[in-house]
Amino acid sequence: MTSWRRILQVAMGGAWVVAAALTGPITTRAADSDLARLIEAAKQEGEVHYIDALNQPKTQTLLDRAFRQKYGLPDSFKFTHTLRGTGEVVASVQQEIKAGQHTIDVVWVGAPAFFKAAAKDGALLPYLPTEWKRYEGSVKRGGIEVDPPNWVVPAAYAFVPVWNRKCPGFANVHIRSWKDLLNPAFRGKSQIGDVRKSFTFAATWSGIEGTLGKDFMPRYVEITEPAIFFRTEESLQKVMSCEYPIQPWQLSGRVYQRVQEDATLDLGVAWPEEGVVLLGVPMAIVKGSKHPNAAKLLVEFLLSEDGMKAFITGEGVFSLREGFQVPAAVKKFTPDVASVKTMPVNWSALTIPEVRRIQGEFRKILRVD
Repeated sequence: MTSWRRILQVAMGGAWVVAAALTGPITTRAADSDLARLIEAAKQEGEVHYIDALNQPKTQTLLDRAFRQKYGLPDSFKFTHTLRGTGEVVASVQQEIKAGQHTIDVVWVGAPAFFKAAAKDGALLPYLPTEWKRYEGSVKRGGIEVDPPNWVVPAAYAFVPVWNRKCPGFANVHIRSWKDLLNPAFRGKSQIGDVRKSFTFAATWSGIEGTLGKDFMPRYVEITEPAIFFRTEESLQKVMSCEYPIQPWQLSGRVYQRVQEDATLDLGVAWPEEGVVLLGVPMAIVKGSKHPNAAKLLVEFLLSEDGMKAFITGEGVFSLREGFQVPAAVKKFTPDVASVKTMPVNWSALTIPEVRRIQGEFRKILRVD
């Protein structure tokens, strides 16, 4: 499986649900009786473990409560969540697949190249969630890559400009276009995501190149001399402390979370007129899972109205569920995905060699190893 090693080098960065009858074809959507049987089978298995690169502890608390309530799971049922960076998520799952020893049941991470390689190698358990039909339209319109029943994409996010109005010189900053970032006043005060470690940053770089031209990123770097950060939490902290008051590639959901904790924050979030790169977050069940029924039930839950509400309330990203009502508090920072203009990205062309090219270009332009 040489593809695993290739994917790991570029996947750094940043659940699938019930459908098939337990004994029926894996691509058949589940009837109510099948769901009831699945719930009982999950209870018998007694636990489920998923790994991702997004959900914060508070979000997991919301999901845990809603998951148990929806299906009547007993207190003895163990619902485990592991939060890691995108590359760490991929590495952990790859290691378990290679060893044939599985502790992770569901993987949910923004690294489509990993899922494509895993599906090709037969490392994913095919499963078509009952609620997937409510996502297909949004996924198609967003140009998001999926491969049901191997893996689906129920949610997405985008990197957008964020700045701190309380920092000196930033009270009257307005970002309407990506070109507004080409401001000499931002020199030494701006940031950039570490493309060397992130597939999603590389994809964003690619989308911006395609829409604004290959000279945009070099110009941004030349004009602003940005600091490089990998984790969105760290880069947002730098914005809040005024050390680096503006970050062009931040998650609006992270801003939402911080404002929920401290309403006195005055952080600007922009959705540039040229659009954003919509980054789907794929989800799949790992073949060889020790708790396949609990894994299917978890995926079913995460794509349900109740599961999606708990997830979006916690993370403030895009739901791809059609008709989903975005909570008012979230909508202040992350609008309904249908209202967002997206930059075109040729995902099939975003191959491992292309990602490496982008990472090499990043190193050259930023003058880093």
